[in-house]
Amino acid sequence: MVAVTAQRGNPLHYHPTFPIFRASFRHLLNEENLYAGYGLGDRFKYSPTAALLFAPFAIPPFALGLLLWNLVNVGALVYALDQLLPRRLATFALLLLLPEIHGAMQRSQSNSLVAALIVLAFVALERGQQVRGYLAIAFGTAIKLFPVAALAFALFHPRRFRAALIFLVCACGVVLLPLLVTSPAALIAQYGWWRAIESTDALARGASVMGLLHRSLGVDWPNWPVQLVGVAMLVTPLARVQQWQFPRFRREFLASLLVFIVLFNHQAERASFVIAEVGVVIWFVSSPRELWRLALVLISLTGLKSLGFLPVWAVMQHALWTMDERAGSLAESHPHAREGSETRVSASGRREIAATAGIT
Repeated sequence: MVAVTAQRGNPLHYHPTFPIFRASFRHLLNEENLYAGYGLGDRFKYSPTAALLFAPFAIPPFALGLLLWNLVNVGALVYALDQLLPRRLATFALLLLLPEIHGAMQRSQSNSLVAALIVLAFVALERGQQVRGYLAIAFGTAIKLFPVAALAFALFHPRRFRAALIFLVCACGVVLLPLLVTSPAALIAQYGWWRAIESTDALARGASVMGLLHRSLGVDWPNWPVQLVGVAMLVTPLARVQQWQFPRFRREFLASLLVFIVLFNHQAERASFVIAEVGVVIWFVSSPRELWRLALVLISLTGLKSLGFLPVWAVMQHALWTMDERAGSLAESHPHAREGSETRVSASGRREIAATAGIT
């Protein structure tokens, strides 16, 4: 981390992403258009709230701010995996993730932090901590829009109407947070400019499945039909409500969601795949040690982007479909998998989940 910071903190070798993040806070304070071109190599594309949240990294000198930014990204992911997994499995997962984490730091990206927020939202909801869970989703969505997909975790838990109200309050608070440093009129204008740039980017394909189809087969469809198919594939296993009782099912759905939101994200780029890799390693370390699983992990680490992740995502989805048939035998026959199959959730949380699934 220090080596990457030293490299990217050098003006001769810095990546344009972090200077854009730092400048966004100043533009917010000055009530300037966050999304205009300022000659930094790209444009700011996050929410006005994200610009405010970059304050701790914009105020210190460049190198110190970059070091703090790297610490937050890596530290959040380490903490999230430690909360989700037993310590030994969390360490193993982080070792597998090192190449992707290093790549994300090289580009000064926020993807490690976004992945951590999704995992922390899952853990909080498993523990019955709805405010924490929905705050994590709200802040993740303020950075990149696609973490809103984590609202699907609410299906696994009771009191969904209360959950919707909590998320609405959290989301409103996050949206209005920049009023601490800017005027209402300026904030409304910022959100209008943000909407305009997001509408333009909606035509992109990036490193997503849509981009893969376009490059390999010449497919020139709009993004939404392919994304709709992806959503249908993701959520179809959720129709089997009896599966929700299995902590392993919920864990593997988290892993699948992390892969899905990159595969079908029209703005996906190489650095985005650290999010998908987090899903892959959660799935792998929580499963029996088998060579074919290791092979899928290694393929995902080759840098093939969507092509490298499609096979493992297909396996994840098949596993979700067959969970009820193998959950019991898996726990009996694979003690190593059983060790990592229970998220750290309170007894009351387990009773609520069981009640939601209709289990006595």
